Amino acid sequence: MKSYFLCVACLLVVFMVISGTLGCNPYTGPAGVAQCFLGTPDYSKYQCGTCLTDAYIRQRSKGRHTCESSTATYCYYQCMLDKFGIDEGPVYDDCLCDANRPLPQPPVILPPSCYSPDGMDCSWYSRCLAKMYDCSGQADYAIQYGEKLCKIYSQSELALSSQGLRWIDAVRKCLQVALVPLVHLCRERYTCKSVEKAAFDSDAPCYLSPYH
Repeated sequence: MKSYFLCVACLLVVFMVISGTLGCNPYTGPAGVAQCFLGTPDYSKYQCGTCLTDAYIRQRSKGRHTCESSTATYCYYQCMLDKFGIDEGPVYDDCLCDANRPLPQPPVILPPSCYSPDGMDCSWYSRCLAKMYDCSGQADYAIQYGEKLCKIYSQSELALSSQGLRWIDAVRKCLQVALVPLVHLCRERYTCKSVEKAAFDSDAPCYLSPYH
């Protein structure tokens, strides 16, 4: 898979190549399907890519990345872009894969909606993240806290201005999208400690600069 670069008003936009022959149909997906790609000439090693929605890719990258086709709903998104924002060069251990071996299978099969949350469904935390990770302690608290906070925002909407409502919607979506990489797999499953760290690390950036 290859990435193309275009400078528009000094903003770097990465257009992703869509492959309908590897299980990710540009119009029907489904989200969550993963494949192992070499990605030459931009990357030196094989890495996994996940079939995700264009809406998720735009949100995750704050508008810097998008599917190659303007009419596509789905395309593969490279692990190095999704998790680290790196568009060329090395492939980290978290993203490496072996083209001759199947990718790890998740402990549960999640619905496609888990891979592209809209921030409006507060059950995403229990319906998606908690299903993938049977955690306790601080990690479980982080998951439950995310859902409770999402519901509080929903209940308080009527008391806020239109600008405040837009901020709340953007924050709720940002907080969920930040955790989506935890539910699709490359080499191995994340730990509950990783869930806890990712959940708390996403709070400040999403509050300060959510992508609208």
